[in-house]
Amino acid sequence: MSAAPLALRRSVADDYRAILDWVPDADALYLFTGDRLTWPLTLEQLASLAATPRWSDWTLVGAADPDEPLGHVELAFVDAPDARATVRISRVLVSPAQRGRGLGRDLAAHAVAKARELGAARAELAVIAGNEPAERIYAGLGFTPSARPPARPDVRELTLDLLECDR
Repeated sequence: MSAAPLALRRSVADDYRAILDWVPDADALYLFTGDRLTWPLTLEQLASLAATPRWSDWTLVGAADPDEPLGHVELAFVDAPDARATVRISRVLVSPAQRGRGLGRDLAAHAVAKARELGAARAELAVIAGNEPAERIYAGLGFTPSARPPARPDVRELTLDLLECDR
């Protein structure tokens, strides 16, 4: 993990501009968002996500410079069959300049903490099959394969019970 204190803050327009720089090509976009957004990525596509009901986006920042985005994550509450509040964690991305320092795990851990803070009882996410660094991060946080089959063959659905884990 990184040594500097980190925090999540709500994303602002300048953060979206940074994300455009962090996603250099269609392959990187696919790892970031699956098939939800299209190449070339635009500010309009990122801003349009804000209109999604029960959705919020967050930027990972360090205490030394809370204006410099280090990572990005989105949380969306979804309806759960058993009526427990479930949050979907999506579009997790670390600045290329910051990769290799453990910020991916920090960002995912902050997203889980934020989901709890917002009242979620469960977190779920999809990871592109073969994205081994992401799969290791989520497994390390306690995510396990979902009982629900994936919507697409190229993703792995993972879930975490936020009421039973201490992470």
